[in-house]
Amino acid sequence: MVGAFLTTTTTTIANGNYPSVLRNSDSSLLPRQHNYWRRFGISEWRDKLFDFPGAGNDRRLGTESTGPPKEVCILPFPYDEVLLQGETKQLRLYEDRFLKLFDHCMEHHEGVVAMGLLADTGIIQTVPLCEIEAFNRMEGFGIFVTIRVVGRAQLFEISQQTPYIRAVCRELNDKIPPNLELPNLLASNIENYLLLLSNMEAQLAKTPANETELEDTEEVAEMKRRIQVAKLDDRFYDDLGEEEDEVTQLDRRGRFKQAYNVALATDTQGYCLSQGGTSYDRSPQELTAISWAAFCTSTIPEEDAATRIQALDCEDLFERLKLASHTLKEKKKRLKKAMEKAGIRFEGEEFDEDF
Repeated sequence: MVGAFLTTTTTTIANGNYPSVLRNSDSSLLPRQHNYWRRFGISEWRDKLFDFPGAGNDRRLGTESTGPPKEVCILPFPYDEVLLQGETKQLRLYEDRFLKLFDHCMEHHEGVVAMGLLADTGIIQTVPLCEIEAFNRMEGFGIFVTIRVVGRAQLFEISQQTPYIRAVCRELNDKIPPNLELPNLLASNIENYLLLLSNMEAQLAKTPANETELEDTEEVAEMKRRIQVAKLDDRFYDDLGEEEDEVTQLDRRGRFKQAYNVALATDTQGYCLSQGGTSYDRSPQELTAISWAAFCTSTIPEEDAATRIQALDCEDLFERLKLASHTLKEKKKRLKKAMEKAGIRFEGEEFDEDF
């Protein structure tokens, strides 16, 4: 696995006790009356100066690109539940330690919390930074919370482990190449791959023989199981009288466009544009949104956890675009093999471009 780790000895975390997670589609599980809270957020957290016990003045001095160190609370999650820019997760916090963590975030951290991604050796050092976008307290049930990823940070040390984890971190910003010609070419390559993959998956889905040829593979069996569970859950909540959302089943390219728009809208990184430079098809912010959205197109994100963590850990925009292009290329190879195995001839244009 790519990335450094910070070790933690918190017994309850090691045993896998995480906040309860609601399915992203389960808006029906949240109460009708929401208490939305948007007074603070990532911008206010960036402006806040933190006082660390025993720290000298040098710890307040940050570099121009990253700023001074900050304190953040850590919500623990399995590493395969990693979220990327703009993605959301709905939680129910009911354990006393998580309720205290929530109150501390609201009172002292401007509603910003980090996802602590747990691997066998500890917490992955690069963490998604999230804003508490909405919450509702319900007596006897805890707090229903929606968090959204709005940035990244690198953990330096764990400053507190009980009753909840707090850490010292520094926010990460992408390195933007001065010349955007190659990043724009890579972005076009990514968009072409997504169109190609969407067409291949559509052809594969239309072939009944595909089910018999691939039914023995573990990945397909697990996907079918999850889809069936989701369908049963949806029927259950519909029977309770909840209004059914009008959700259009998007293909991979549609999911990419949706993720791109969200990543673009939630990006508060800030970019410096050179004066009198060459004009390109896409701005640095648009390229950054593409570099995140390319990893958000699978119906089961956990299957891409390793590459999503690599993307999270990458601080260079061009390198993340290269990783996205390579990842989609590998997906195309696997789809092509599945089509050949099912006796399907791909009807469309193929291409492969390496950078």
